[in-house]
Amino acid sequence: MVGKHSKGKKYKPLLGNHQKCWIWGRNAVMETLSAGFWPIWELHLSEQLSADEMTLAEQRAKQLSIPVCITSDADLAQKCRASDHQGMIAKMAPFPYSSAQEIIQQQTSSPLYVILDRIQDPYNFGAIIRSAEILGAHGVFTGTDEQCEVNSLVCRTSAGAVNRIPIAEVSDLAQLCRELKQAGIFVVGTAMHAHGVLSNYDFHQPTAIVVGNEGSGISRELLETCSHLVRIPQQGQTESLNVAISASILLYEASRQRHFS
Repeated sequence: MVGKHSKGKKYKPLLGNHQKCWIWGRNAVMETLSAGFWPIWELHLSEQLSADEMTLAEQRAKQLSIPVCITSDADLAQKCRASDHQGMIAKMAPFPYSSAQEIIQQQTSSPLYVILDRIQDPYNFGAIIRSAEILGAHGVFTGTDEQCEVNSLVCRTSAGAVNRIPIAEVSDLAQLCRELKQAGIFVVGTAMHAHGVLSNYDFHQPTAIVVGNEGSGISRELLETCSHLVRIPQQGQTESLNVAISASILLYEASRQRHFS
């Protein structure tokens, strides 16, 4: 299946950019510790943390055999090159992407997936992952070209949701879409001039939602693979919605239909 990682993509060495080597902030670090999914190589804690915070973080680190260093706020800021670390930083291993096959093999009778086509802003990427996890998606697929990788900013923006929903990199999203359709999963994209309105699509069906690049939207090749195209009704004069907001609206409608209608 094309969902497998392209050669050499699954485990990359730590990158030179410090902000890709470290995650920081209480929520992001504690959520990552709690999940035990993304391996942490080192945990660094501020000597200014409260006794309760220190104990909780140290206990979880001990359970995962993670070395802990107690140090100053200034040292933490120097290591992660950020002042908003809130007293907790963690040096990370490469992010453990799932394979597409792993995600699909775990599917329920009516899976809901998100396919991301060249999302380049880490804040958008993290926000989409957060919405996908909260609103019940079963997995996220990304391409390998022109796509932001899971890094510190993505983790922080997702509020740690990168640890709670499987994320797969695939080398050919169009082929993935074709294979999903062969497996009985409808592939739904958005287009401003689509005839179908979002609320009229039946999200009770097995569905993969395609979300396009911030500037150019969904590529023509991916649009051609979609089973359905829908539009989000707009009343204002602004040309389009932010991609993370659009994804959240699509996922909310899917969640509303699946659980409240």
